[in-house]
Order: sequence, then C-alpha cells, then structure tokens
Amino acid sequence: MQPSPLTLNNILKYSILALILLNIPGFVLKYMNPVLSSILSYLSFGLLIVFYLINKRTGIHKWFVIIGILYFVISSLSGQSYIPELQFHLIIWVKYFIVIICGYEVVKRTSPNEFIIFLLIGAISIILQILFFNISLKDYGRYSGFFLNPNAAGFICILGYGLSYSVENKKYKFIAQWTFTFMGLLTFSRTFILIWLIINLISLKLSIKNINKLVLGFVLLLGLITYNSFLPVKNSRLTQLAGTISGDSDAAKDLNEGSRFDTWATFYDFILEKPFFGNGFESFNGGGLGGFLGVHNSYLKILGEAGIFPFLLLVFYFIYLIKKSYNVFNLHPPIIFYGYFVSQYTND
Repeated sequence: MQPSPLTLNNILKYSILALILLNIPGFVLKYMNPVLSSILSYLSFGLLIVFYLINKRTGIHKWFVIIGILYFVISSLSGQSYIPELQFHLIIWVKYFIVIICGYEVVKRTSPNEFIIFLLIGAISIILQILFFNISLKDYGRYSGFFLNPNAAGFICILGYGLSYSVENKKYKFIAQWTFTFMGLLTFSRTFILIWLIINLISLKLSIKNINKLVLGFVLLLGLITYNSFLPVKNSRLTQLAGTISGDSDAAKDLNEGSRFDTWATFYDFILEKPFFGNGFESFNGGGLGGFLGVHNSYLKILGEAGIFPFLLLVFYFIYLIKKSYNVFNLHPPIIFYGYFVSQYTND
C-alpha cells in the first residue's frame, strides 16, 4: 500500500483521525492533564472546520442533520429537568453539527485502508494498557487502551475487522484480522463477540474458506480461557465464557447477568409514559431518570428523550442502508460490514 503524500489536506485529515479515532483528548484527560485535554478536544473541532472550509463541499449528510435537528429541538422543549446551562447546551448542539457536517467531508475523503491504519493503532493500544497501564490483576479486568471504556474499544476492533474485508493484500488482511480479533477479545465485550460472529457467518457466503476466521477466533478465545485458568486472580467474564462453552447453565446465566437488556429494561416505563415527545434532553443519560448508568443505547436514548418521530427516522435510515448494502452484496460484499460502523456512529 503506497503512503499518501503529506499535503496540507492529508496532514489535517490524519490529525483529525488521530485525535478522534484514537480518543487522544480523553486519554490525555485521564493520564496527563485536563487543560491539555481540553485544548486537544477543541483543536479536533477546529481542524474539522478548517478541513471543511479549504475543501470543495460535496453536500451534507441530510439524514443525520434532520435527525439531529428533530432530536435537539423536541428533547429541549419536552423537559427542562436535566438540560445543562444554556452555554453548555449550545456547545453540545454545535459540536454535533460540526462532526456531522464537517466530519462527513473527512470520512468521504478517507479510504478504508487509511481508516484501518488508525484503527490498528487504537487496537494495539489495548495490549499496551496491559503492559504499561494495568498493573494490578484486581483492576477492572477488561482492557480498553486509548478508549478508556472496554465497550468503546470493542467497537473500534469490530469496525476495523469489518473494514479489513476490503483489503486486497492477503498478508495485510490476515495480520489486520488477527490483530482486531485478538484485541477485541481482550475487551471481553459481549457485543464484540456477537457482531464478530455475525460478520464471519455472513462471510461464509463469500467463500467457505472464510471458516478459518471462525477457527482462528475460537483458538484465540480458547487460549485466553486456558491462560485465565492459571492466573491467581481470574477474569470473571472469561470464567463465565469457559463455563458456558462447557455447557454450565449457571455460567451462562452469570454471563447474561448485568447485560444491556437489564439496563434497557429500567427505561421502558419512562418511554411508554411519553412516547411521542419524550422525557427531555439528557433524561436518559447517567444521573437521569433510570439511574447513574444511563440507557447505553442510541435508539432508546433518542426514543426516550425526543419521542417517536426522530426515532422512526433513524430506524428507516438504517433499514435503507441495509437494503442498499444487500442489493450490492455480490458486487462489493464488504459494504454490508461497513454498515455496522454507520449504525453505531452516534452510540454512547
């Protein structure tokens, strides 16, 4: 793969991708300095604006612009209990539209290979956390690298894994898929494992030889489970996975305990109480109606805070994406794997 020339455009693009895809401001906030973190955060938005202004505009992502307007307007008028001060509220609005409008131009000018390089760096940071930032086995036990949250790190790995199917170089593809699989398993994210399995089952339609990806994943998982059995302090999720694989019903029950389904269930009544215009902005965040955790689901968040109209528009958009991806599956199969990135783009 030939490196792109270091033009001003590429310098801006790579700086934006590094700051946002690698969660540099968040990482700096936790491990270094909050002032520097704030500077880097605002720098990322500033660079997005500059990139947008110096390039020829190709249009806006109308779906997300309309969904954003509906969500912010309706949720802001529906309830006032959890809305922050006006200054911070407006900043949230502005940041969203900068990402959706300016970031759209960056994404359109970034190739899958360029995305994969940054995602690989992010994925590798997961093992670096084990080596340098996670000294005690009594710590959280799930690893997240630059992303601070193992579920976010799992998302980065599954995004990279899906994109890796577009790589033509077989050696590079194998290395990328092995890396994303192993690092994703280290997050012990149930969502990562489920989506990884779905992607690989779909890939069997392309070639039965892709079954080697399933074998690779199983071998890596088996290796982690075996390694876990020798640790003085065992990772609870690996222990649950080992029990589930061996047919232990209690282990399977423990694995599902505290799942997202349990979290979402605490918000259903609030959705049913105000289905049309929602409960108001931030009401489904941590500290809102459902407790300190928040809903952890973009679809339920939109439905619960702004009601059914922006929610239905979002659902229709993803149905449209899936239909288009399916129609071109035979011509360009990896497109259907990219859809996961699009559908998760606005997740917590």
